[in-house]
Amino acid sequence: MSNFMAKIRDSRLHTKLLITYLILLLITVSIFSISDYRLNRDTLLEMAQKDVYTIVRKNNELIDVKMSRIREMIYGFTEDSDFYRIIAELDPNDETGVLAADLEIKNILNKYFAQSQDLYSVQVAAPYYVFGNASSANSEHAKNFIPIDGFAESRLKRIAQEAEGRTEWVATYDFAEMFGIEYLKPLNYDYKYLFSAVTHLQGSYLQENNRKYEELPEKPILVLNFKDTMFKNIFEDSIPVEGNTYFVMDENGYIVSHPDSSKLSTRFQIPELDEIMHASHGVRMLKIDGSEKVVAFAKSEVTGWMSMAFIPPSELLEPVVQQYMRNLLISIGIITLLFLTLSVFLSRLITQPFRLMIRAIANTGEGRFETRFEEKGSYEFKVLMKKFNDMNENIKRLIQDNYELQIREKEAEIKALNMQLDPHFMYNTLNMVSLMALEKGEMEVSEVVISLSNMMKYMVKTDTAQVSFRDDLSYLQGYVTIMGKRFEGVFQVEYQIDPEMLDNTVPKFFLQPLVENAFVHGFKQMKSGGILRISCYYEAGVQVYKIEDNGAGMDASQLGNLMTDHHHVGMANVDRRIRILYGDQYGIYIQSVPGQGTTVMVSLPAGREKVGLV
Repeated sequence: MSNFMAKIRDSRLHTKLLITYLILLLITVSIFSISDYRLNRDTLLEMAQKDVYTIVRKNNELIDVKMSRIREMIYGFTEDSDFYRIIAELDPNDETGVLAADLEIKNILNKYFAQSQDLYSVQVAAPYYVFGNASSANSEHAKNFIPIDGFAESRLKRIAQEAEGRTEWVATYDFAEMFGIEYLKPLNYDYKYLFSAVTHLQGSYLQENNRKYEELPEKPILVLNFKDTMFKNIFEDSIPVEGNTYFVMDENGYIVSHPDSSKLSTRFQIPELDEIMHASHGVRMLKIDGSEKVVAFAKSEVTGWMSMAFIPPSELLEPVVQQYMRNLLISIGIITLLFLTLSVFLSRLITQPFRLMIRAIANTGEGRFETRFEEKGSYEFKVLMKKFNDMNENIKRLIQDNYELQIREKEAEIKALNMQLDPHFMYNTLNMVSLMALEKGEMEVSEVVISLSNMMKYMVKTDTAQVSFRDDLSYLQGYVTIMGKRFEGVFQVEYQIDPEMLDNTVPKFFLQPLVENAFVHGFKQMKSGGILRISCYYEAGVQVYKIEDNGAGMDASQLGNLMTDHHHVGMANVDRRIRILYGDQYGIYIQSVPGQGTTVMVSLPAGREKVGLV
């Protein structure tokens, strides 16, 4: 060992450097490889978990869109006057009349539900007949026919009645077990497992014949049936990893959809189930069936059901780790080969740097700072050459930066002067016009010009998305003043402002489009007698801003066009901005009656701080 160390001590410089670099390279690469693998394994697993969770959540959002659409169809059906008239006037003992009513009700059901590709079937179950079955005779040949006696004793009916008019989602059940159809229990058939949405049809308060319908001893129940393939079509191939299990369960843990149909309507059992249901969404690493698995879950906002995916961590990491190890080994081999090749030429280049350095120093002394030379030779010379090159580069960059900085400072100064000049020119011009109007006794013209000047200052001065209500109200009052001259004598304005709300933070320009609606739609055809009332107050912990007018009002079609406007300004724009800043529970709500006027209400959270985008 001592002889070996002695040989190294007496060897040439490039040999010492070569041996030293090889040792450092091996140590560095080994430490880096081990630590990088461990670090990247945890990072890759965390990224994979987030990706799986994102997929689950996106799939859940797609499910909610479908469920919300179905819920809207149900709401539409529950307001159908023809249905309530048919049921209220129907004699249950008139068999011919019942069959005729069945045909009419089928047409009504088709009007609301026929376009849904996810809906398997829909029926209306009355105490004496089930309307909407595929067979007009209500026979057992119908598509998942529901026997009257079986439905009367079923859990579906009990759940619908207990909901008192609310739509309830019933997790997947065995059709034959639910309705007591004995001969179907041992058989396999298309609708063996279904889940349903049930609504006890209490009647519509908007219909004139609702009183007669309410007098019925027992009201019918709307039943919408679905197969779990509705979920499978969304889940299928959404997670491209072997060994994944994707399923849906209700709030009590009963499985609604699962790749293994034998698990349908059974209860999912894990110790962490209550924790997962309480968390509503997230990703965990849990031990299931004796092995660790990545568990991603998200709860539906419509049904309250939980979408869940199980994936073994090894399946997530295996392809990535294999590719990572291959790339690492290839990189180590390439780096080692290049290092050895460069080291061989070290001795040949040991003297060349002297000549290059002398020449470079002479050029630099003459002011040619662009002088560079190739870094060759031993380690010490490489460092010296690199520092020399860096010095020249820094000198050249400092000269260039100093020159460019002076130019940018001049340009910034000119730009700042221009930005100050243009608005001040406009303000001064408007003030001059106001003074000229005053000299000629044109008080109204002066007032309009002053209001316009203040509005322009507000638009130019404030460049944030959210401002104090005090500033936005001042802008609004200027706008109302200008419109008051245009509609002179047509309307009066009343302000009912809670002083405590003046310092609240609100979206910029959020009231002006709403007040503009009163002028455009409300007072357009009026000659006098118009009242515009602007009020703000707190209600149930929410800021409420209300714009009321007694103008022409709008029908449902006009309201629809108003809220689907895609122009840059308008109510739809304000509503979208509020929902983006504060969430979908806030926004614009409109009530309007033709000939009586329009009320527009804006709800905002009670806090004063800026939130979201600024």
